[in-house]
Amino acid sequence: MSGAYTPGTVPTAPYGWNQQISVSPASPYTPQPEFVKAPYELITTVVPVGPHSTRMVCSYCRKEITTNIKKKPNTMAYISSLLCCVFGCFWGPCLIPFCMDQCLNVEHKCPECEVYLGQYIR
Repeated sequence: MSGAYTPGTVPTAPYGWNQQISVSPASPYTPQPEFVKAPYELITTVVPVGPHSTRMVCSYCRKEITTNIKKKPNTMAYISSLLCCVFGCFWGPCLIPFCMDQCLNVEHKCPECEVYLGQYIR
């Protein structure tokens, strides 16, 4: 059999194949540097909020803002008002603690997205 392979011999190409064609080697593979974009990371510092509007970067919408403030009575306002009522100061004087800055907490919100940013507690 002429088409069978026997150990120790070099097989021949099938009829019609031209063995004179050679392929030139390709240039060596040089990997291109791959730039992987890191996830977007914004490092912010905690800005202490006080009794007045504060200039800061909103942690939610990432805009530079001046906070909107809203004053709300704290527990001391209610206790003081209750004590005024107990000692006979009804009607007007019992409402005085709700107008004093020492009895009000200040809540800070973003004017753009209305997210809560912090509270100043007296």
